[in-house]
Amino acid sequence: MADLDTLVNQVWSPETRRLAREALRCYNAGAFRASIAATWTAVTADIITKLIGLADDGDSTAIPFRTAVTNAQAHGLNREGVKAMQAIEADLLTDAERFELIDAIDAHELSRIQEDRNLCVHPSLRLHGGTYEPHAEVARGHLVVALTALLTHPPTQGSRALDEFKSYICDSSFSPTPAHLQAAFFDRVRSAAQRRIIQLAAKSALLELDPGGLLPAIEHADRMAVALEAFAARNRALVREAVTGQRDKFRTVDGPAQMRALIRFADADYFWDLVDEGLANRLQDLVVQVPVSAPGQLTGVQAITPLALVKSPLVRERLPKLEAHFLAHSWWDQMTVAAAHPDRYFAELIPGYLTQAGAWRVGEQVGQLLVKHAPFLTLGILSAALTAWVENYQCRTANLMETIAVDLWNQTAHLGPARTEAFQNFLTRAREHEGTTAAPGYYTYRALELAFTATP
Repeated sequence: MADLDTLVNQVWSPETRRLAREALRCYNAGAFRASIAATWTAVTADIITKLIGLADDGDSTAIPFRTAVTNAQAHGLNREGVKAMQAIEADLLTDAERFELIDAIDAHELSRIQEDRNLCVHPSLRLHGGTYEPHAEVARGHLVVALTALLTHPPTQGSRALDEFKSYICDSSFSPTPAHLQAAFFDRVRSAAQRRIIQLAAKSALLELDPGGLLPAIEHADRMAVALEAFAARNRALVREAVTGQRDKFRTVDGPAQMRALIRFADADYFWDLVDEGLANRLQDLVVQVPVSAPGQLTGVQAITPLALVKSPLVRERLPKLEAHFLAHSWWDQMTVAAAHPDRYFAELIPGYLTQAGAWRVGEQVGQLLVKHAPFLTLGILSAALTAWVENYQCRTANLMETIAVDLWNQTAHLGPARTEAFQNFLTRAREHEGTTAAPGYYTYRALELAFTATP
């Protein structure tokens, strides 16, 4: 059941909010006739305010309405003024529907409030005499309808909201902030407009539609995908419906576009609802077409970027060949992917890279990769990495590794005091190794010891 206090506090216009609160107070006091009358007063005041606001904002089609209201107000409280306002009120719901403040169903429901308001204030309308006695449920229902259909929404028309969304996506000042996208293009628009906006975002993000030359189609699709994820946080079912509705069209777009869509939506459950067995096979074939590089051959980041999809549990589940394909690449190529896309999945592979490093500079690069993955490390991964590091001569004795060790200590603060034991074991083992060299004592990681002993 709707919480009336919450809804009243969400009324868009401060002036209308005051009238809505009056209707609620009447309802709570048991004055149901007065509540219905006050509810209709709030409805009329809200529509008039919003339509005049549209005219003030430059909507030429709303200017005649503003003129009519101004002329009626100019007559004042006399016969002509009252007649003019009655004429405006008679067409008010029609005008609100024409300007897309409400839809046809809302207009029908709001008209019931108007009818019951007439019964409440004109008792002579009852055929056999007596006053109209509205039930509590009727008064409450009317107030809920007024609040949810009109009063809590700003004067954003459906077509205008869609046009504003299109313009914002292509704007040079576009911001991918989810909270802003939700507030500007979901929370403040009506449900019908929400659906149209989400459908446009889904279609554009999946099919890479050309936005009339205002923006490159691929960049436009990337922005639409960001907006779609923001909207999914508000209504995931609506986004899922819009995305799955593009299945047949998505099948026919070219392979590179399908690959880019996969990259955009790899972690989005609603995208995988779109992917049936046929599309899954198609996407899997596209991903494994990324060539496996020969040993020692460096593959460019751009060429192997699709392999980063392996970090997603949803991708590994739906495209089962991908992980084996990724692991078939050289570990150097795997590191390149991990460096570009840090993730817990790659963090678990780094101890193996430290074991395999066969040169000082390579050891330093793996150490830097370990620091980059510090936010994803667990105590288990950290301990395994430090063990592999200290047992590999090339890693242990590389010049930069002492500095990297201090960085790793600082970047793993989220693991708390428990990580001290892993670093202490690392120091102990490093000193044991140094004791067997011709010049013992050089690679004992003194700076690391000072760093963690100085930590409170």
